[in-house]
Amino acid sequence: MMHLVLLVLSLSVLLVVVRTMVTVELRQKPSYIENEDKHHAVLLLWGIGIIFLLLFIPYQAWQLAGSSRGWDGALILGSSLMGIVLISLGFYCGVKGKRLKSRVPTT
Repeated sequence: MMHLVLLVLSLSVLLVVVRTMVTVELRQKPSYIENEDKHHAVLLLWGIGIIFLLLFIPYQAWQLAGSSRGWDGALILGSSLMGIVLISLGFYCGVKGKRLKSRVPTT
């Protein structure tokens, strides 16, 4: 039961982190080099969180499925990793597309 709770919680945290990363990325572009370094450092920190979650979510799915050490366990790990990568990239593109469309002036 705890693995299911951790899986759902980590999925929701991943979506929040991706949304926050898009917000930080689309912030006003820094004009000074010091501000640009801070901007990239913040993006790097959010990226480390995303990498951790991309590894943690397939592990929790593997634990939830019974933690098999055979080919079926490898299939569970691989398919959940590919699925979570596709979900996070799709969510990233969707959120960024919405934010960019809202910035475009209508004539």
